[in-house]
Amino acid sequence: MNPFVSSFETIRDLKAQAPVESGRGFFRRMTSQQQRSRFVILEHDHPFLHWDLLMQQGEMLAAWRLLIPVATAVWIAAEPLPDHRLMYLDYEGPVSNNRGVVTRVASGEFSVRDDCREERVYQLFNCNVGTTARCRGFDSASPEWRFE
Repeated sequence: MNPFVSSFETIRDLKAQAPVESGRGFFRRMTSQQQRSRFVILEHDHPFLHWDLLMQQGEMLAAWRLLIPVATAVWIAAEPLPDHRLMYLDYEGPVSNNRGVVTRVASGEFSVRDDCREERVYQLFNCNVGTTARCRGFDSASPEWRFE
């Protein structure tokens, strides 16, 4: 038997048995406090008025629907959304297939400041909604965000 093939199969088998973390893996992997990524908050009028929080995750944007206008020092109920395309970091205007219009209300950069099970804290840079964003219930179906 070829030793390379058996070694390869062993590695593949070990990877298949490895536990997989739940939740949005990007935020679990992003540990460097020096690493910055971009984010944007867009007012979106479809299917009802809400605010999309989009945070860069490599070549995609992790996304949440904020259910009230962004304000400081207030916990804002949110709903996780499917990932969005990077183009929304710089886009304002009509959304394809008659899905309303988006208008930028805030944007900037962020880095992870603290990541624990109860709450994730992000440092915001060049942003008009505060210097800190907090998310509690991150892996739940109904997380909450707070800007300070």
